[in-house]
Amino acid sequence: MKSLLCFTAVLLLFFIGISCSNSDDSPTPTPTPVIVTFNAALTPVSGTGSMASGNAELKYNQTAKTFEITVTFTGITPKHGHIHAADGAIVFPFPDAVVGTSPIKLTFDINDAQITELMANHYYVNLHTDAFPTGEISGTLIKAGTSGGGGGGGY
Repeated sequence: MKSLLCFTAVLLLFFIGISCSNSDDSPTPTPTPVIVTFNAALTPVSGTGSMASGNAELKYNQTAKTFEITVTFTGITPKHGHIHAADGAIVFPFPDAVVGTSPIKLTFDINDAQITELMANHYYVNLHTDAFPTGEISGTLIKAGTSGGGGGGGY
């Protein structure tokens, strides 16, 4: 009887140990964000005769609804920079304090209507100079690819 009682106690302690070690108290892993990349080759605006050039890379985070843009350029000193809608409206203005030096690196929040336009390749980057106040170099942001996983907004 004594050995049966000892065996039962040991078995009970074993099951308690297993129960505690399989706790669901561990944190849920954070999903890897879905990142959609867009690229633009910045070329001279028609009629400028500029020799300037540049590139823009936009990384849209579907999970956070934000994007980071990096714009590089040579041959100009821009005074203003923007992301424009296809109709020319300024959608995301760059702070003037950061546009004079390459690279320009900025982060923006983006809403659902803007996401729809971005995903349809309806936005372009434009850098403006004193010589060409309506824009010296520009380029359309074109979807290049998607990476990551674990969430995402269906866009």
